[in-house]
Amino acid sequence: MNKAKNDSIFNLVIRLVIITVCAGLILGLVYGITKEPIAQQELKKATEARQMVLSGAQEFRQVALEGMDYDKDAFADITEVYEGLKDGQKIGYTFAIVTKGYKPGLTLTVGLSMDGKVEGVEITSHDETPGLGANAVKPEFLEQFIGSDGPLTVGKTPSGAENEIQALTGATITSKGVANAVNLARDFAAQYLGEGA
Repeated sequence: MNKAKNDSIFNLVIRLVIITVCAGLILGLVYGITKEPIAQQELKKATEARQMVLSGAQEFRQVALEGMDYDKDAFADITEVYEGLKDGQKIGYTFAIVTKGYKPGLTLTVGLSMDGKVEGVEITSHDETPGLGANAVKPEFLEQFIGSDGPLTVGKTPSGAENEIQALTGATITSKGVANAVNLARDFAAQYLGEGA
């Protein structure tokens, strides 16, 4: 009886191992098939975001951050920087930034002109609260940033102060996260790209 029980357990373990190996092989195969299309889709999405925030650019050329001497701790949220070109001339920069709003993973693209003015802000991914922080993707919020040329502040009620962004109702933390990301892009441009102030 004991031998039969041991054989039964052994057979069960062998079956589980076979199922696990087969599942792993299938997952690996699916990953191999979908890896390239997913990468192409992400590249397309990033290119579209750059075009939206710096619409005058005809092409974009990546700035090699790994070759730059900059404060990597202070600017850790900046993942990519691109020069925007029109007729071969640099007209501005775009910044891909992954930061924290109410929750981590607030991903946005910021476009700056050569004089440091905000040309556009596009939120490409987030996990903010629906109906509150998730409203940050709405044009009426993001349009507040366009044309700003100094350090941004966030207020709950409009005070008329220069470069003040009105916070989303019930989502001041998300609003500050977006404003801080724009300020970060402007600071990087001013300190390391010699553009804007």
